[in-house]
Formats: sequence, structure tokens, C-alpha cells
Amino acid sequence: MRRATTGLDLALAGLMTVAACAEVVISGGGGTALGFGVAATLLIAFRRRIPLVTACGVTVCLIAESVFVEPPDRAVPMFVLILASFSVAAHANRRDAAFGLSFLSLAMITTGALDAGDDVASLLPGWALFVGIPGGVGVAFRKRTGDVAVMEARAAAAEVAALEAVEAERRRLARELHDVVSHAVTLISVQAEAGQAVIDSDVEGARRALAAIGAASQDAVAELHAMLALLHEPSDESTGSTSTGLADLPSLVAGVRAAGLRVELVTRGVSALPPAADHCAFRVVQEGLTNALRHERNAQVRLVIDHADADSAIRVESRGTRHQSSYGGSGRGIAGLRERVAAVGGSLEVLDHDGTYCLQAVLPR
Repeated sequence: MRRATTGLDLALAGLMTVAACAEVVISGGGGTALGFGVAATLLIAFRRRIPLVTACGVTVCLIAESVFVEPPDRAVPMFVLILASFSVAAHANRRDAAFGLSFLSLAMITTGALDAGDDVASLLPGWALFVGIPGGVGVAFRKRTGDVAVMEARAAAAEVAALEAVEAERRRLARELHDVVSHAVTLISVQAEAGQAVIDSDVEGARRALAAIGAASQDAVAELHAMLALLHEPSDESTGSTSTGLADLPSLVAGVRAAGLRVELVTRGVSALPPAADHCAFRVVQEGLTNALRHERNAQVRLVIDHADADSAIRVESRGTRHQSSYGGSGRGIAGLRERVAAVGGSLEVLDHDGTYCLQAVLPR
């Protein structure tokens, strides 16, 4: 019953049953008329969940009462007919609604034809009043309900999309912050340790370390300012976040060389990467160099950038003495880099074999 009806429809059916009983008693009808009237009103309980059953049942009750007793001229049966017509049009699918309205039309025509007090001319107005107009209102109600459901679904989808966009932007900013801050802090830490070690014996070396710290700090501050500007102005992945690219590799390599990292740079072909992929390639190189500085002593790095016709391959190989860095890392670098590479349609591999750590990315051109 819970699947077939609702509490409101049960209450409505009960109220109409009481009204039907009172109307039959007042009009002096017999038990047969009472039975058909009660059956028709009880069927209203199913008007919303199984409206075709309600329409067919009401049709049978009205035709049976018209044939075996007399055509009902009471108010409740007519109201039941109106409500059944509206319900089957509003809550059934199109095919069931067409069948239901056809059955109810048959009931209306049969009742009118068997009523001696009605003439043929009154059938059409009667049909329009008790079946046609309620059915039309039901169709309009169903269409409006469907439109509201579609709009609600679209609104829910838009809300989910907005939340996903916010989450994607949050992850993008987190990746950018990680790359900028991690690289800068690593350079500063290495230079600070080097400067502290030689401050008494090599004043010029200490000065170079301090100069390198200043340069790394200025680069980091410039990138952070650029990122903060993105938060105040509308931008997308293709504009604001791609300010750096492979064209900035010379300054990046110079900075890590100043920190004591030995880097061999090999470039083949001409870069024609889209801006987002170009920025991603720069971050791959930056992550590889930063990890070499952080986790290897006396590291030798070979950086190979191979621009082919369909894609560009970036390979950062480092070999050195592994150690646990005192200025460590968050552990999010590689995970964030995978997301970044996947976002531009590329692939990332991390290889660690025979003392050689390799970070390799392939980015589509």
C-alpha cells in the first residue's frame, strides 16, 4: 500500500467515500448504487502512483452503475470522474494517459447515452467539462512538473560542476604553491648551508651564497605575486598560470648550478608546445632538479628535452649519494606533478634503478 498510494490520497479517498455514502443515502439510492459509488471513490487512493488503474476502475464503476442501476447524476461520481481524468493525464506516461482518458471518455459517453434526461447535443459539453478540460490541465501539470524536474537536475549538475571547478582550482593553486615554494626554499636552504660552512674560510664564497639566496627569493616572490594577481582577476588555465615555460630553463638551471648541482642540458628539436603544456614541462624540470638538490649529495643531473613531431619528452636523470634531507619535503610533489601532466594529456614516469633517479614526462604538442 505504501508503494501504491500516499497518505494524502488515502485521506482524500476516505473523505470522498464518506461523501458518496451520504449522497446515496440522502438521494434514496439502493445498495448496488452505494457499492459502485464506494468502489469508485476508494480507487482515488491510487490516483497518483497507479493512475491508469484508477482510470480503468472508475470507468468500470460508472458504466456498471449506468447499466445495472441508472446513470449517476450525483455530484461525487462526477467529481471522481474529473479527478481521475486529471490524475491519469498528470501522473501517467503519455501512452497510459491516452489509454486512461479514452476509457474515461467511454464512461462519460456511456453514462450520457443511457441517461434518458440527456440528449446527444449535451455529450460534447459534458465530455469537455468532465474529461477534456481536466485532462488538458493534467497534461499541462505534467509538463510543468517535468520542466521543474529538468531545471532542478540542471541546477544540481551546475552546483556539482561548480564545486568540482572550485576543487580543481584549489588543487591547481596548491600545485603552483608547492612548486614555487619548494624549489625556492630548497635553493635557499642549500645556499644557506654552503654559506655557513665557508663564512670564515671563504668570504667570497659566502657572498656568492648570499647573492644566490637573494636571487632565489626574488624569483619566488615574483611568482607568488603573479599567483596572487590571479586570485583577484578572472583567469583560466591557459592564461594566468602559464607565465613560465621552457624558455625560462636557462635561469632555472643557472640557479641550481649556483647551488652546487652539476647539470648537463641537452635539447633536441624546436619546442612548439601549447602554453599549458609548456608550463607543465617547466614544472617537471623544476621538480626533478629540486629533488636532486634535496635528496642527493654531489648529484650529477642530465636533463634531456626531445621535441618530436607529435610530442615532447622531458627526462631528468640524477645520480648521487642519497640522504635524508634536513629540509625534507611535503611528499606531494610527484602526486601533484602527475595531476598536472594528466591535465594536459601527457604521461609521467618515475624510475629508480641502479642509483639513478629518473623523472620522465611525455607531453603532446
